[in-house]
Amino acid sequence: MHRPVSRPIPFRHRTAAALCLAAAVLWSPVPASAQQRANLLWLEPGKVDIARIIGLPPAMNSPEQKREFDEVLQITLSRTPEREKAAIADQYQTLARFLEGANIPFAGNEHREVRLLFREAQVELGIVLLGVRRLTSRQRPFTVWNRVRVKPCPGGRPDGTSFPAGHAATAALYAELLTVAAPELAAKFEERVTDYNESRLVCGFHYRSDLAAGDKAGRAVAKALLAERAFRSRFDETKAEIRLALGLK
Repeated sequence: MHRPVSRPIPFRHRTAAALCLAAAVLWSPVPASAQQRANLLWLEPGKVDIARIIGLPPAMNSPEQKREFDEVLQITLSRTPEREKAAIADQYQTLARFLEGANIPFAGNEHREVRLLFREAQVELGIVLLGVRRLTSRQRPFTVWNRVRVKPCPGGRPDGTSFPAGHAATAALYAELLTVAAPELAAKFEERVTDYNESRLVCGFHYRSDLAAGDKAGRAVAKALLAERAFRSRFDETKAEIRLALGLK
């Protein structure tokens, strides 16, 4: 059921709901009932067929899988301390970090509606990804033994399946939404997507096909949200504030 545009939920209620959903979706397992409620935030359940859009990862022990492993291995072996530091910083899956890495000033603390809108979109993406992640059990590169091991970046190591890449999906989601609000920065957003994704290879957390699948998923969800009447209305109301948060007029 769609939320009527004419009766928006008060800001303070949306804030509390979005933050609770973000914690549930992004950092812990979500029960079926919570998933259904979260799906109803903006999109109808099943609105985006992510499984069809991204397909399946290469089979374990296949030539393609071996090539992807070798690529990640070489990237991790040749990473510099400077690139490793940036990749570790990119483990933060936030709009602020995404823009900081692109050297785009972001006054997010002064624009709560912007932070909330993008957080809600990210929560929606996380809920959609939950369904497809159950279809695969691809191991992350640093957990696979193939003559030698991939050495991950120091610090926290992600759990769960490697496919699709949630960071890549989030970066694509951000880029699609930001480009609608600030098309003059589209090239910088896309450059940042590439760099943000590369950080996942640098740290040995994902394969190239994980990133491609995540990118497809993030863009599909962003486009579905923008096509949803209630979300688009909210987005258009916030567009001017997004531009201000980016230092634009």
